[in-house]
Order: sequence, then C-alpha cells, then structure tokens
Amino acid sequence: MELTLNNRVFFEPVSHTYTLDDDKLLMGVTELMAKHNLGADYSGIPEAKLKQAAAEGTAIHKEIESYDAGESVFASELIDEYKNVCSEYGLKSVYSEYPVSDYELVASAIDKVYEGQNGHAIIVDIKSTLELHKRALQWQLGLYKVFFERQNPEIPVDGCYCLWIDKKKRRIKGLIPIEPVSDAEVEALLNAERQGLIYIDDNAVKDASLVIPDEELQGLVANAKTIAELKSQIKLIEDKIAEHYQRLYEYMEENKLDEMCAPGGVFKRKAAYTQTRVDSAKLKKDFPAVWSKVAKETQCKGNVSFKPNE
Repeated sequence: MELTLNNRVFFEPVSHTYTLDDDKLLMGVTELMAKHNLGADYSGIPEAKLKQAAAEGTAIHKEIESYDAGESVFASELIDEYKNVCSEYGLKSVYSEYPVSDYELVASAIDKVYEGQNGHAIIVDIKSTLELHKRALQWQLGLYKVFFERQNPEIPVDGCYCLWIDKKKRRIKGLIPIEPVSDAEVEALLNAERQGLIYIDDNAVKDASLVIPDEELQGLVANAKTIAELKSQIKLIEDKIAEHYQRLYEYMEENKLDEMCAPGGVFKRKAAYTQTRVDSAKLKKDFPAVWSKVAKETQCKGNVSFKPNE
C-alpha cells in the first residue's frame, strides 16, 4: 500500500502546531473538536495530572511505533499483546503518525494506518484514557477518514478502531470498533468553522459508560451479543423442529394416532380445536361505550434492550 505523503503541512512538536505551506497556521483536529464542544471534557482534572497522563500515553505510542518500525524494544506484555492483536485482525502496519489535512482549516496525524486483509486501509487511534469517550472518537476518526480518503482517493478506509490501553498496567484492553461520523457531518462541521459558527451535534447519543464503567460495559455487551446469537440459533432450531413436527402431525392425524415413540421420549398429538376470543380492535371501534366499561389498563414495566451493531 503506497500512501500519498502530505508535504505541504509542517508540524512543530514543541508548540504542537501545524502550518500550511510555511505561512498559514492550521487548527489541530483536537483543537477543532474542542472549539465546537465535540471532544472529551477534561476540565475538572488538574493540569499536572493531565500532563502526566499525556507523557505516559506518549511513551506507549512511542513503544508501539518503535516496534512497528523494526527498532529494538524491551520485551513486554504490551508488545506481545499488540503482536497478537495485529495477527488476529490481519493488520500490517503501514504508517505511524500519518499526517492528514484538508489543506484549508485543519491538520492532524493519524496514530496508526494499517493495511487490512483486503488491501484497504484500517485507521486506528491509540487511547490510554481511563474511560473511552466514544462520540469524541467517532468525530476524531470521522475527520481522519475524510482527510485520509481525500489524500488517497484510490485507497478506501475499511474500518476505524480505537486501540485501548491500560497505561498503568501497560496492557491492551481491546481493539474497539468505532463507527465514524458520516462524511456529511464532517463537511457540515467544516462549513460551520468557515462561517464562524459553532456546530451543534444533533446526532450525539449519550454513552452508556456514563452509567456503567467501560470495563463492565464491555462484559455486558459481550454477554448481550452472546444471548442474541444463541436466540438466533434457537430460532433456526425451532424452525427446523417445526418442519419435523408438521410431518409427524400429518401422519398421526391420518392414522388416528395419539402417540409415537422415539429414543428418549414420546411425541403426543394434540387435535385441532376452535378457540373463541374477543376482537378488541373491533369492539373498541364499533362499541366504544362497552369498550370503555370493560377495558382494563395494566402498567407495564420499562426495560432496556440491546441491539448489536451490524
């Protein structure tokens, strides 16, 4: 995979600023998101703690970057786990800190660009925060995706992920798939910035991690997905059983049999019968006065369900 290198944007690491063609100052993606209230809120955290966390995160980034560059690194569980993640997902490292820009307003660097199993790009942001701010990640990776594909029109982005790392234990928590915001949302944000307006994110959905810690939330989602998969398998089995039951029923009905034996049990036939019930919709429509006298309200308990991502 040959990436188009951005040679018009210069990054100054000391001031952490981006300059276009040596004369125009560009915003970073994090700065743009903060301006429009799209980033994670760290306002209540002391400055010293933020700087310490940033330094620890930078060290983790550098360790992974050095390994991918083929440089010597100390043996560690982090690197061993990173190798396993790359192997499991079929990821081949192509570029670390890949610079992208719209060449007008914003510039940034994508933590990791990988070549996926089909030759398309996978972009990954490395996070070592205590909690994942998923909506902020959707915006960050959405901006990266748009800028990447503009610079590399022949290389589609097949997936966006967050490599989530516990910086204290220096262990990988997971490679989390992130659904980026749409290209239209990215363009709407950039248009708002051009016009000097503050973009309002109407599609923001509160993250469940506000209620349940991320580590517990991962377990909840995994269990909910398992249940959904088992229910799907049960439905397939029930449909197959229903076909066999129908064949047995037709034979037993034709031969006037009430029971048929099988290894481990007995099949019993229940004869067809007529059931009478009240058509409540027709009653309510044709006899509203009677309906109002016999209708009974029942308070149903609220609940939460889970729908896995496609």
